[in-house]
Amino acid sequence: MKKKTTLYMSEAVANAVKIQEPHDLMENVLNQIENTIKDDISIDFLAENLRVSRGHLQRLFKFTFKQPLGAYIRSRKLSASLENISDTSFKIIDIAMEYGFGYEQSYIRSFRREFGVTPGIIRRTGQKVKTTPPLNLHDTKCS
Repeated sequence: MKKKTTLYMSEAVANAVKIQEPHDLMENVLNQIENTIKDDISIDFLAENLRVSRGHLQRLFKFTFKQPLGAYIRSRKLSASLENISDTSFKIIDIAMEYGFGYEQSYIRSFRREFGVTPGIIRRTGQKVKTTPPLNLHDTKCS
């Protein structure tokens, strides 16, 4: 009788929590990053929404794409913000806030690390920089 109850409880838990395959999980991560690029997205936000632990999410992302999840999120935010810098007259602080950076200086510092120049130089000179395109799971073999 006890085994039946245990099996019943396991089935209930399995039905309540949809377990995602690694491929599906990574596809959902990439979609959420792109869909919420201007929001205050973080690893904790992704883990909570996808119902996995932060550590598991980070390990699986690094294993699949050979780069840290946090670095990819930051890189995508900076790459996406580049269009606003070159095509609009928005203040740098407004662009920083729009893409979830809490401070203008942290945005400028991250921007310089990513692209080797400041947003102001990009705006003044129109210099082209190499950006990070969205990752595509179909180009990567996921186990």
